[in-house]
Amino acid sequence: MQEEIKQYISVILKEWQPLRAELPQNVIVILRNIAEEQSDNLAHRFYESLFKDPAIARHLSYELVEEQLSRSLSKWVKAILTQDESQFETLAQQQYHVGGVHARIGIPVEFVQRGARQLKYGIYDYITQHNIETELGLQVMHYAAMAIDIAIEMMSHAYAMSHYRATRNEEAYRMHVLMNNAWQEQGKQQSALSSWENSVIYGLVSGVHQSEALIKISDSNFGLWFRHKCVRQFGETEQIQQIRLLMTTIDQKMASLDITTDIPVEKLQDLLRIIHACCQKISTYMEMLFNDVSHMQDGKDALTNLLNKRYLPIVLKHEVSLAMENHLPLSVAIIDVDFFKKVNDEWGHTVGDRALTHVANLLSDNIRASDYVFRYGGEEFLIVLVEAGQSEAYMLLERIRRIVSSTPFEAVSGKNLPITVSIGYTVHDGHPDYNQLLNRADVALYEAKRNGRNRIEQHK
Repeated sequence: MQEEIKQYISVILKEWQPLRAELPQNVIVILRNIAEEQSDNLAHRFYESLFKDPAIARHLSYELVEEQLSRSLSKWVKAILTQDESQFETLAQQQYHVGGVHARIGIPVEFVQRGARQLKYGIYDYITQHNIETELGLQVMHYAAMAIDIAIEMMSHAYAMSHYRATRNEEAYRMHVLMNNAWQEQGKQQSALSSWENSVIYGLVSGVHQSEALIKISDSNFGLWFRHKCVRQFGETEQIQQIRLLMTTIDQKMASLDITTDIPVEKLQDLLRIIHACCQKISTYMEMLFNDVSHMQDGKDALTNLLNKRYLPIVLKHEVSLAMENHLPLSVAIIDVDFFKKVNDEWGHTVGDRALTHVANLLSDNIRASDYVFRYGGEEFLIVLVEAGQSEAYMLLERIRRIVSSTPFEAVSGKNLPITVSIGYTVHDGHPDYNQLLNRADVALYEAKRNGRNRIEQHK
């Protein structure tokens, strides 16, 4: 990583050093005057603009800005405007230090870029207010703007590298925690949830007037675990959001209860039913979360044993890069099981799940060893066809379509259910964003379904 920073700085300095070396003396004098006279005002302007945005203000306090940050920024402005090319390497290292600090304390780089615009506005105001000759003012403004942009670019590079490392480490930690003690943790938290429910129910039905409020579920051992560890380890999944809503429902119901007086029987029974039902649902969502964990380590979908969708960006980013660097073809196909809702409605979800597994097995058995097949969601699958252009991709996909339609699926003993698939595919056109491939394949799939299903369409 240090070698990468060195190389990056050397590229930047090749642009910055001659820019500074070619400055006329009268421009240098004005830049020094701005630095001496305006650096404090520019720093104030920088932070004043940021405090107008609530999203930024939460990262900072006025005391911190007044006591430390404004002074540091004032020195930074002076250095950027006045130091010559002999000092640039040290100055560049400082930008990397600042960018790393911003990443650690969570100040997004776009906030810094917004403040940098205020610095440029302030310098422009100085030039106009002092009636500096137009050509001279342009030279001053040009260098000041370029120097600020170069410094912010280095900060941004440092921020990106630091943020990448932090994200990678965070993911590694999350996976370590989940994989090492998932089942033990599940049992512990199910027990904590049950313990809280039992203690609250006992407190409510014991008939003893409480002098202190019952412990809210959000303040229980389970609630603390959920807030501090569960959300971090599992991320903001749908199950996490539902658990949060259920906990809020319980706490709101309990908050409306006066436990220092006799509680009407009907009201008490209603509250107990709500608490029990919510806890049962929380337990179910927890089980769903932990069940998924067993398939995260090897990246497999729980039902079909295909690759999990969460790993799709990693694969596509890698394959698009290879395709671009080596001028190789690449195709992506999305496959949808035709009229799958009808299968679920008429035969039940158990048969529907078996049908999806049936299709998944056929896909796995009929792709090349170099290709990737994913469970894309619901009844959709996605195939990444490496080094496959338009004609080769079509032949591979047509073969899959025919095999699916001609392979019997036994819904129940002695009763075969016809299954077909619609396929939309596209060929990589050189664009570096893999989302372009996904969007085009999705459009092609829509065309295949609209044109009668059990067919293949290409988005060109």
